[in-house]
Amino acid sequence: METLKKGKFKPNYPINKLKYAKVNRDMTVNHAENFKTKLIDYGWMMPIVASVTGDVLEGHHRIESAKLLKQETVPAYIVDWVDTKQVKKHLDCIISLNNGNKAWSMFDYLKAFAKHNDDYKTVYDAYMSNSNNVSVGNVINIFFRSKNKDFKKGTAIIEDLKFSKYLLYNLSDLYEKYGSKKITAYCVREFIQVAYKKAKKNKGAIDYLLKQYGVMAKTGHLAVSSIMDFRPLLEVYLNDYKKING
Repeated sequence: METLKKGKFKPNYPINKLKYAKVNRDMTVNHAENFKTKLIDYGWMMPIVASVTGDVLEGHHRIESAKLLKQETVPAYIVDWVDTKQVKKHLDCIISLNNGNKAWSMFDYLKAFAKHNDDYKTVYDAYMSNSNNVSVGNVINIFFRSKNKDFKKGTAIIEDLKFSKYLLYNLSDLYEKYGSKKITAYCVREFIQVAYKKAKKNKGAIDYLLKQYGVMAKTGHLAVSSIMDFRPLLEVYLNDYKKING
């Protein structure tokens, strides 16, 4: 039987010797406060994980919580087989430890991988330029068109950059004109699906659908914000376009 790697437990590791990972998700005060309450109620049930050089692999918010409680040390599990000097390996380890952790959002994954992957950087920049209009999930869906598993591994690839920019620009423009009550995230998600799968990236067809979407929003059509009725109506419009254009 293969012997698995094991680290060393240090119950009183000095906080001032720990170094936060630059590739980790953004720290939030609320999350740290939440852990602080848990530490007070239950104590240290799980140590933080760090490399032999003090680079934190898991437990950033717990360390912040300990600081809020005026602690000088934390229990730590130290491993010597992760080369944190290599940013990609450091990131891969952090992502592996946090995959399945609901505290990591799609934006956290996007921002983390954007630091060393050009496709993710392109999508990150596109989202930041349109964050007031289109949700991060929809921006990711527009550009990557891949399963979450690929996205969270950092292996997603932009399918069609030119078309993605075109679609994002026009959906963002609709939001600017009509607002989030009429251009809702879940209906935008359905529009993206139709644009790729049904209209098959035909810009003539999609321009027609965008026009109809705008009319729906402008006139207050009941289906414009209905998760049940929006896509079926969109497909009716698409069939109309196909009949008109052969």
